[in-house]
Amino acid sequence: MADTAPERVKLGVSEISKTFRVRNAPGDPATLLPVLRDINFDIYENEVVSLIGESGCGKTTLLRIIQGLIRHDAGTISVDGKEVNSPGRDRGFVFQQPSLLPWRTARENVEFGLELHGMAAEERAARARKLLALVGLEHSAEQFPHQLSGGMQQRIGLARALAIDPAILLMDEPFSALDAQTREVLQKELLRIQAQTRKTILFVTHDLDEAIYLSHRIIVLGAKPGRVKEIITVPFPSERPELPLMRGDPAFQAIRGRIWELIRNTPASN
Repeated sequence: MADTAPERVKLGVSEISKTFRVRNAPGDPATLLPVLRDINFDIYENEVVSLIGESGCGKTTLLRIIQGLIRHDAGTISVDGKEVNSPGRDRGFVFQQPSLLPWRTARENVEFGLELHGMAAEERAARARKLLALVGLEHSAEQFPHQLSGGMQQRIGLARALAIDPAILLMDEPFSALDAQTREVLQKELLRIQAQTRKTILFVTHDLDEAIYLSHRIIVLGAKPGRVKEIITVPFPSERPELPLMRGDPAFQAIRGRIWELIRNTPASN
């Protein structure tokens, strides 16, 4: 991670609002459910930013809007200054569950997006092997998902997202289903991979410690509807110790206390 946040904006989120039409039962009249309101922030090149907030604040909805999987009602999303409204190779997505194709090997799963874009077999195989080495799975390239642990499968999902060389990596609670030990290992690995690839990352999490450990900045969302309450700068340097060691740092505790205060004191707005 960079010691100072760079100035070039990679991702611009401006005045994003979203309302869903919901029905309690078939035939009932639809009611409007505001999910996001007037969301504004920029993310800079090589920066890692976390989105955090209570359940129902619209974190995943916002991430899917940025990816182009959900259409927003108002506002604009821009990547490198260009407005985007649909999925594209400039954004890679890592889901909460790896969602690997079970009939394809680790290498073939990483190759999948490249195959869809018409890259030659030899070239995409070489890129897949390089990325599997980056995530520490070079010796598992020809294994199938059922032969791999949950943590290994999530590493493959990360390699698959990196394969298309996106400008921005969007990660939706990718470690939440893992046990605590594996989660901390992958958090450290993500820092290493980000330092090597210099990717800009927007990371959704509900874990306060994870957000502080991984991020340059943390965007705290309020709920009902989701809105930006505060953007917190994380002051720690690039080379970070293990998360258990950082938890005792007074600055870490102060940031954690501030985030918790913001989340806890989130009244609904109309």
